Amino acid sequence: MTTNKIISIALADDYPIFRKGLRLSINEFSNCAVDVEANDGLELLNILEKRTALPDVCLLDISMPKMDGYETLKILKAKYPQIKVIMLSMHYNEYAIIKCFRDGADSFLPKEINPEELHLAINKVFESGLYYTEIVNQHVNNVLHNKAMNTNLSENDIKFLRLSCTDMTYKEIAEEMGLSLRTIDGYRDKLFERFKVSSRPALVAITISAGIKKIDNSEEFKRS
Repeated sequence: MTTNKIISIALADDYPIFRKGLRLSINEFSNCAVDVEANDGLELLNILEKRTALPDVCLLDISMPKMDGYETLKILKAKYPQIKVIMLSMHYNEYAIIKCFRDGADSFLPKEINPEELHLAINKVFESGLYYTEIVNQHVNNVLHNKAMNTNLSENDIKFLRLSCTDMTYKEIAEEMGLSLRTIDGYRDKLFERFKVSSRPALVAITISAGIKKIDNSEEFKRS
């Protein structure tokens, strides 16, 4: 379902031509408006500090001078947890995807995404906080197939993790698995405890990198 509210958007990208094209595309969406633009993460945070009305969704490029998207994402989620964050990158690889979702990103999109899917992603993160592309799901399924059995997960655990990486609600996951919502909540809580996480995006990051050692937030990200 598409919301009727005008979704306030912030953009941070150091390429003016790309940023202009993105702004024009977003402003053509019937329920979206770009209210904030910045050349990098530091400028974005400085602008937000002075605003009384915060944007609903921030689109962040990963590669920016002064403050890149990774660092900006962490600060945004710490200071403004209500803002949904969509990461944009030319580097669509497992490392970038895991790192961004682990740090709280609500979606990860390639810069060449078509306007229709961008609009869908903005609506999804605004409404439910999560949006995963087919490429992300392919990473998830490939890594789970190759590694997850080494983590002693049950078949239902693995199925729940795969479905958690879609835009399905927990109620829809329960229906898909033929289980009660209470049982699904139990799977979620058990896996949160097992992997020492407390959010669905963080669980997705663990899912994508299934089989890695436990990640401590104080340590540098380590690939398996």
